[in-house]
Amino acid sequence: MTQAYIVDDREVDRYTARRRLAKSGRFTAVHEAEDGRDFLDKLYGAVRTDGEKGPLVLMDIRMPLMDGFETAEALREKLVEHGWPKDVVVVIVSSSGAPMDRQRAMKTPLVRGYFEKPLRGHDVEEMLKLLDAA
Repeated sequence: MTQAYIVDDREVDRYTARRRLAKSGRFTAVHEAEDGRDFLDKLYGAVRTDGEKGPLVLMDIRMPLMDGFETAEALREKLVEHGWPKDVVVVIVSSSGAPMDRQRAMKTPLVRGYFEKPLRGHDVEEMLKLLDAA
């Protein structure tokens, strides 16, 4: 079991993702953040139990304050600073089907996948495979 974080400024997209993740039954908690700063505060303020994998982070690209790419970079810097969580799995969940966004995402450290909105059941299955492989 692990925790998940949905980082997206749109309530409807967080709702859809939360419902899809809940159906999997694989998460001890699903947290939500409206932007990257809020996410980092929640992640590093959370209690982490020994042996817990992950977390899985579903990251939107376009958000106020810190976009998804800036947030992934800030997370990488915090990982170096704090040394955890080593097995974090970040996936981009975006409404952008632009090849340039997909390429940039896949070149971004920590990003393991790219999924287009709306999130579908088979997308969550793929995310769980990425999480299991971490």
